Amino acid sequence: MPEISVVIPVFNKAAYLQETIQSVLAQRFTDFELILINDGSTDNSLEILHGFSDVRIRIIDQENQGLSQTRNTGVLASQADFIALLDADDIWLPDHLDVLIKLRNSFPEADLFGTGYEEFYSTGKLLKPRLNLKIKEAHLVTDYFDTSLYQPLIIPSGMAFTKVGFLAIEGFKNPITYSEDVDFLIQANLNFRLAYNPKITCRYRSYVPNQISSQKKSELQAPKFGAILRANPEHQSLHKYIQFKRYFLCIFYKTEGRLDLFSKLKKKLDPSVLNKKQRFLLNAPRLILIVIRKAKLFLLRRGFRFTAF
Repeated sequence: MPEISVVIPVFNKAAYLQETIQSVLAQRFTDFELILINDGSTDNSLEILHGFSDVRIRIIDQENQGLSQTRNTGVLASQADFIALLDADDIWLPDHLDVLIKLRNSFPEADLFGTGYEEFYSTGKLLKPRLNLKIKEAHLVTDYFDTSLYQPLIIPSGMAFTKVGFLAIEGFKNPITYSEDVDFLIQANLNFRLAYNPKITCRYRSYVPNQISSQKKSELQAPKFGAILRANPEHQSLHKYIQFKRYFLCIFYKTEGRLDLFSKLKKKLDPSVLNKKQRFLLNAPRLILIVIRKAKLFLLRRGFRFTAF
């Protein structure tokens, strides 16, 4: 039995698969299995998957079921009780699995694990995320929601978890098609300890085709944030974290011209958590938001971050 199972869901990512899979096979820690799930791709992704002959690779070919179910399928098929996720367009640095294994050995009380990451753009620029975190060494995170107020402390490609923990929170929720990882990480951090090493071991490829972040948010199903808040009424940092998620969704809805969804969600938003810049953007005309979004993307691709925080 391998010490860790690696799960990669694949949907129309032929342009990136070779580099992604090679980054796994190049890991210094070698006692792993690699589960590749082709989720009904219509490009030549499946052909690329079959082009690898490593004995540690298993391929599952299925009709399209969506990201949540595909991740669940991979985890349930895993032989190890320790699972790492990797998106099909992201990249691991050679020490990623080694860092995760050491994290688990150092913090046996944890069921959730994560490492540092950096954003990778088509221009070749690398950009570190802005985190609300001061600790520079491996540690148990005391408040995931506070550390993730600006940007996520961990991303799916930098995340690992025990199979027992995954099953306890019933994995990724199928109805959710936007921020599946946000919902999963909320449930995981409400129930388990998170061990985190800020060392950068993975690269998140930003703004690529068929990526959830590039799709219209108004056409996707977001997590049921209201139900989460009602179940945890006294959790202050969770409240603030979710309000910021609602704020970002409001901005997306207005930018996409869905003023009906914008108005509905704005009524649920607690404006007291927002700063002056965020309140201005929330009430700004749609055209201004579109211009700002284009300018932000232009700067990001050149290694500069413009933020409302």
